[in-house]
Amino acid sequence: MGPNEKKFKDIPNTIITYKKNDGYAYYLSSSRSHFEAMEIYINDIPFKKYYNSDNDAALFSINDYILKSGTQTVRIKYISESGNPFRVDFTSSIDLKTLKIGQEFSSAESELVYETPTITNRDNPDYQDFAGAGLMVFEDQFTFEAEVPYHFTSWTESQDLTKLKPEQLEKEVVAAHQNIIDICKQKDRETLFGMFYQSEFEKTQSKYFDKELFDKFTGGYSFVLEDPSVKFYPLENYEVKIYGHGKVVALESTKNKGDYAIRFDNTGTDRRTGKKVDITSYFKILFHKPKGSNTLVPIR
Repeated sequence: MGPNEKKFKDIPNTIITYKKNDGYAYYLSSSRSHFEAMEIYINDIPFKKYYNSDNDAALFSINDYILKSGTQTVRIKYISESGNPFRVDFTSSIDLKTLKIGQEFSSAESELVYETPTITNRDNPDYQDFAGAGLMVFEDQFTFEAEVPYHFTSWTESQDLTKLKPEQLEKEVVAAHQNIIDICKQKDRETLFGMFYQSEFEKTQSKYFDKELFDKFTGGYSFVLEDPSVKFYPLENYEVKIYGHGKVVALESTKNKGDYAIRFDNTGTDRRTGKKVDITSYFKILFHKPKGSNTLVPIR
């Protein structure tokens, strides 16, 4: 997009260059033995949701889910999609990689921070069974300590959305999503940028971007405005989900589990064949309502 410096001069947008000893960058990866559904939440914000045998063992940066130094909570939810209860041999693990600011990625420290809990097999004490065996849904969590040089309040001081009537909240959330779709269709670059500028600024600060990377990152929505092949779906088959300890709301797809309500088609190029292919994508957008405001605002 590219910021309009005059229009956004009142937004605190000074890029800070952190020193090497100021803190760490954190990365998370997960794995599981059977591809049942798995949802991962960091500090009660949805991080990854895997359904329909989706899997991704890549390391993902999680600093934008860490608002300040201290204890961070990761919650995991396993859901059987096979129609059968979890087997005794189901296993899953999560690894955490920590990297000093400025440190080469190859030298980062990696540690196993979570493994699915087990219980002793009643029939054979030499074997350990998955603690969720026989269940259709199993939830667990763990914590880890983070050290970062920033402190964002973000949604933590926002209004408690659980106090709103569900039908009123749904009406507001749907309207907020439709507004974004309309802005994209109208190619209104300045309005779209203004809506996401603060959240994108915080996200890039938490990942220790410099000014050059920040300017490049905030251009991430440009393809939706500029690509003529982008066609938005109507808002339908959705459900309202509340996160962030009651202060964050999302509109998620009920038809495509793990996806979000704003969905669109566009034409891309297959890297292997070079042929044009149709792609369906979605926007992951979560909203909060700041203190003293009646407007839902996107978070990072």
